[in-house]
Amino acid sequence: MSEQLSLNLNIKQSASISDFSGPGWVSIIDVVRQMHVGLLTQLYLYGERDTGKTHLLNAICESFRDIDQSVIYLSLRELINANMDAMVLSSLENTTVIALDDMDEIQGHPEWQEAVFHLINLSQEYGNKIIFASRLPVKALNFELRDLLSRLARAATFQLPTGSDRLDRQLILESVLRRRHWHFDPRIIDYLLNEGPHRIGAMLAVLNELQ
Repeated sequence: MSEQLSLNLNIKQSASISDFSGPGWVSIIDVVRQMHVGLLTQLYLYGERDTGKTHLLNAICESFRDIDQSVIYLSLRELINANMDAMVLSSLENTTVIALDDMDEIQGHPEWQEAVFHLINLSQEYGNKIIFASRLPVKALNFELRDLLSRLARAATFQLPTGSDRLDRQLILESVLRRRHWHFDPRIIDYLLNEGPHRIGAMLAVLNELQ
């Protein structure tokens, strides 16, 4: 398994559920807590580019690792671009929590659609959890495998906030700065909130550049 997945596929250490403390994220984080206690096993997240999908996925992964769950994060875009065999997904039966990013990238790739379909069935058999992330809602995905769409439609589904709420941006920014022990001039913070990108992913990218 470790030899096959030679890409940077492990969860990142720069994300935490505590980052998403704004009012727009309450319902999503509540569902994650429900997954922690076994009330849900599948979650589908979608949002436009730079709305923080990957950061949130990694934060969810980190939250499960904190309670000693086996976790893996996979970007389907990276796997496809690296010409990986779709059958690599079949070896994840011993992984308790699986995060699949870039679900929209398997449009036009029926072999990957079939692999994800079988992974969902396998996860149900073994009692594992899967979190999906995509730019598109399930109903907008152009998949050849219709059975996969029906499986995805059963997952708890949430659209990520667009970042239009200033309080959402402020609380996430403050949480990330506090967790990373970064200290910025208040004028920089105000500029980021007022003049910087509103989408969370883009804002965090600017934050990293400033750091």
